[in-house]
Parts: sequence; C-alpha cells; structure tokens
Amino acid sequence: MTGATTLGQSPGHRSPLLILALWVTLAGCTSEPERGARAVRVDAPAHETSAETPKHAPVVSNYGPQGKLLPSDDYIAGIRLPRGAKLSRDEGLHHVYRIQAPIDKVLAYFGPMMVTGSVERRGKGAVYKRASVRGAEVNPTKVDVSILEVGYSLTRISVTELPPPPRHAPSADRTKAAAQQSFRTLD
Repeated sequence: MTGATTLGQSPGHRSPLLILALWVTLAGCTSEPERGARAVRVDAPAHETSAETPKHAPVVSNYGPQGKLLPSDDYIAGIRLPRGAKLSRDEGLHHVYRIQAPIDKVLAYFGPMMVTGSVERRGKGAVYKRASVRGAEVNPTKVDVSILEVGYSLTRISVTELPPPPRHAPSADRTKAAAQQSFRTLD
C-alpha cells in the first residue's frame, strides 16, 4: 500500500480543538455561588444550617398580665417611664413623650408614683403640679407632669423639671423690709 493516505486527523489539528473545549468548560464554572443560591456547607449537619436562617426579634409587650403598663429602663427627672414611651421633644428641662396606650392606663401607671397636693383634671387627663416621685431621695427634683389624650389610644406625657429653691432664702424680716422699700419708691 504504497501511496495510500490515512483519513484521520493528525495530532497537530486536535490540540487546538481540545484546548478550546477545555476553555469553554472552565469558563462556565466559577467558585462563587449564584446570587439567589443558598450556600450550604456539605459537612454541616442539617440542624446547624437551619440555625443560620434569620429569626424575628422577640416581641416585647408593654402590658403585664393584669393589663397594666410595665416600667421601662428609661428615667427622666427620677421618673421611670412606661414601656413604649417614645421621646417626641426634648428642650432642656422640658421633655415630651408619646405612648400608644389608652389614657386611663397611663394615668393608672403615673398616679401612684406622683406625690403632690395639687392635681388638676384636664378632660380625661391630669396635671400633677410641683410633684415629686414616690421613693425618690430626700430632696427630689420637683416636676410638673401632664398626661393628656392626643388621639384614640395616643397619650402625651410632658415632664417639666422645676428649678430647686434657692439655697439661702432671705428671712421674713428681710423680705418685709425689701417690700416696704419698694413701696416707698413707688410713691
């Protein structure tokens, strides 16, 4: 068989096709998972993978078992605020909070806490004038606390800190003498 030729391809023609096929195969594979795919470790037990899923934060109730407002960890002028009270405005000595709760529940929370001889009723709400907090230290800060209904189940709590009395109050005789002197100058 002299002069016969083989019809198969030579090894020189096969290598570029093999390299091209290998390159296409490798280009389709990446080490990063798809964006929507959930990554799961192969060696991880099944219960461990379920712990990785996000959980909802526990729901904290503002009310106790008897339906009364519970205290929070927030204090203002010695007054422990109820859970759910959110700061609305804070201007130096004047603090305003709002709470999503019926006014009767808020009054039942603050009423036993306030010590004062002057409580004014305003609509369904109340204003505690020159009050101090029950159980506070010897010289507690005096406050005016108003609890007013703003809307259905929305209550406004306003706390105004009152300045302390002067350390050295003048005697009654000095006060009378100063008043008489000012009356003389008026004439």
